[in-house]
Amino acid sequence: MIELRLSRESDVNSLKKLYRSCFEEKEEALELFFERIYKPEICYVVEDGGQIVSMLYFLNTTVNGRRAGYIYAAATKEEFRGTGLMSGLVNFAMATTGAELCVTLPAEDSLYDYYQRLGFKPLKINFAEINRAELERLATPYEEQEAFISGYCGIRNRVLKDNFLFWNNNHIDYAFDYYALYGAKIIKNNFGYLIALEENGVCEVLEIICADRNAGFLINDLLKRTEAESFIFRLSPKQKFILSEEKRFAMVKYKTDFRPECIFSGLTLD
Repeated sequence: MIELRLSRESDVNSLKKLYRSCFEEKEEALELFFERIYKPEICYVVEDGGQIVSMLYFLNTTVNGRRAGYIYAAATKEEFRGTGLMSGLVNFAMATTGAELCVTLPAEDSLYDYYQRLGFKPLKINFAEINRAELERLATPYEEQEAFISGYCGIRNRVLKDNFLFWNNNHIDYAFDYYALYGAKIIKNNFGYLIALEENGVCEVLEIICADRNAGFLINDLLKRTEAESFIFRLSPKQKFILSEEKRFAMVKYKTDFRPECIFSGLTLD
């Protein structure tokens, strides 16, 4: 018998097993998620005959103070795919939490069409591509000081202002530790922070948070820590320190008439 329900602490081993079967994740990253983020009330599951066959994690957030969610690690056992279980879980999670919208980042290109069939719409983000020589012209050398900021939530809120997924300091710190497990460059100073992944001569800045006038300081630190010749920045439309253009990124599903078309979906743990 099919049952949609919230997860329980007793489900953790089953949840981890399903997670491992569907995602290529480092074991340390999986354990970090369950230690720092997982709570029974954020995980929605489908149970069939006593076994969990589908799950999603609905991370509670807000957009402009309105209740929202971010769908993470949505997965269904292979033999149960295409049966409508995930659509039911998404609707169940939104109804249970009262979220007015939810956002997700498809793990691969083929899933954009899948989520569109579930009622999601494309969500764009600003990207900037720049070579090292051009980026060096934006860098601002400075005398480094000991960082005194203990949490970056406040800076993030001031920089992004509105139309973004809100994350508290606990989630931001988790993102730092999560990406560090994958070799990310985590740069934190008194001006803000930056998370970047470098591979094959390309450095992708997943999020850079600081006032535009201070971007040169973080860029200076980044250049010191990478040999990449090409850089890609994910940016909010509010960030104007570098020329950028909109591209498809995440997906959004609306439940009410609150429908901002531009939502910055940073720190999505892709």
